[in-house]
Amino acid sequence: MSGASNDDRPPMVVAMRWVHQISSIAIEMALPAFLGHWADEHWGTEPWLVAVGALLGFSVAMVHLLALAKQSGRRDAARRGSGRADRGGGSDSGG
Repeated sequence: MSGASNDDRPPMVVAMRWVHQISSIAIEMALPAFLGHWADEHWGTEPWLVAVGALLGFSVAMVHLLALAKQSGRRDAARRGSGRADRGGGSDSGG
């Protein structure tokens, strides 16, 4: 099955973990820009702090997203490696 996962956790647990991570990334992107907008209005520095906040939020979110992708890739590779060992297959079996 192409959409199947080797994850042994309940599907709702997996889904809630993804919702949490995606929501965290969205907040990391939006919150600095909103704080920059508020600071711009408060101090009268119109476009500058919102731009700095947006760049900061984008940078932090991209670092988090890349770390998440790397972690997911490692987890998938570990599952594939353990799956091969469990099946007993390999090039030097039998013979």
